[in-house]
Amino acid sequence: MAAVLAGCGGGGGSDAAVDVASADQAALEAELLAANPNAPGQQKKNKPEAPAPAPAPAPAPAPAPAPAPAPAPAPAPAPAPAPAPAPAPAPAPAPAPAPAPAPAPAPAGISLTNYGGVCDGRTDNSAAISRGIADTKAKGVALLIPSGQCNFGTVIKLDSAKIAGNGPTSVLYATNYQQASIFMYGTRPSVTNVKLTGASAPGRQSAWESTKITIMGASDFVIDSVTIDKAPAASIQTAKNATRGTISNNHITNSLADSIHMTDGASYMTVTGNVIENSGDDGIAVVSYGYDVNYVNNITARNNIVRGNRWGRNMSIVGGKTVVYENNLLENNPQYACMYVAQEAGYNSKGVDTATLQRNTMNNCGSTTTGHGGVLVYSDGGAAVNNVRVLNNAINQNGQNGIRAYGSMVTGLRVENNKIAGANPATTISTPGAVVTAYTSGTVGYVAP
Repeated sequence: MAAVLAGCGGGGGSDAAVDVASADQAALEAELLAANPNAPGQQKKNKPEAPAPAPAPAPAPAPAPAPAPAPAPAPAPAPAPAPAPAPAPAPAPAPAPAPAPAPAPAPAGISLTNYGGVCDGRTDNSAAISRGIADTKAKGVALLIPSGQCNFGTVIKLDSAKIAGNGPTSVLYATNYQQASIFMYGTRPSVTNVKLTGASAPGRQSAWESTKITIMGASDFVIDSVTIDKAPAASIQTAKNATRGTISNNHITNSLADSIHMTDGASYMTVTGNVIENSGDDGIAVVSYGYDVNYVNNITARNNIVRGNRWGRNMSIVGGKTVVYENNLLENNPQYACMYVAQEAGYNSKGVDTATLQRNTMNNCGSTTTGHGGVLVYSDGGAAVNNVRVLNNAINQNGQNGIRAYGSMVTGLRVENNKIAGANPATTISTPGAVVTAYTSGTVGYVAP
């Protein structure tokens, strides 16, 4: 209504009477409106005379469009039945208290420098080595030889103690070829990861003090990963019934005598993984002399390489019991046999009882001048050589003998399934009762481990 009234408030040109009547009428309508605002006719025009056609009422504002009805909410799905409550987990057991930390391991060893050693190639470390061995033995650790040239001038005595180094850079250098040895005594002594060399000798020596290592009656000893060069005598030698030892992974060159020499009642030893080159006499030897109380016995040598001997045999048994030589590579000996099993009256040796030579490879050993070939088995009559077996070996020659055996006191010899090439002749065997069978089939010879 307010909008309609406002639309009519701008007319003019009526006389006074009309104005009065109009005023009276307007007053009356106002009273009526006040009394009953909803009475019919209360919204008619107020003009007393026939009014001109009322202008079209201003259109009422278009009502705001009704909002689109919100989509009816999807009915809520019926709630799934509540799952049965999981059983309450059993209470976790109280964690065990953390164990106390283990004590730090004892150090592997103590350096020679802690005892005053100076490895400069000039200082004599004999006293420092002696102090270090005594102290590390008491502490149950090794005496560590640092890298450098550690000179010494007197025999090193290793009694139930250990020496270890960093490999060939840890050099124990003997300044006196007559005091060049390490003597191993007691129980579980060991020499590992060092190099042993020194002043050259004028010629081959025989005294224990001139070897590089002499095992003086020790038991359960270890010589491992040692590099030995230019030993004035043997590189490694046993004495005084040494037993239960391992000689392994060593590299031995230029010995003036045997490289590894087991004698004087040695027993229960394993010689394995060694490389021996340019030996001045036998590469690996088992030797029992007539004056020894006990035979050397229960020796196994396997997985070794022996080559380029200047003298002697690559491997030998000159008096011994229960010896096994297996899976070795032996080569390039221009004069003597790769493998030699014998009793030698000229050296007052004992005989041999039970030796097995099996699955070895022998290349280019012996000569027609010496009569040696790949294998030589004999006795010169001083004692029996009994129960020798030569089995499954590969022998490759350049005109020398393959396998030769002779002597009336060689008994129980068996030569079986050996593959021989290039030999002349392949076999020469004149011992009583020998069993000889040619190669038929199967793997023979050395196989690298």
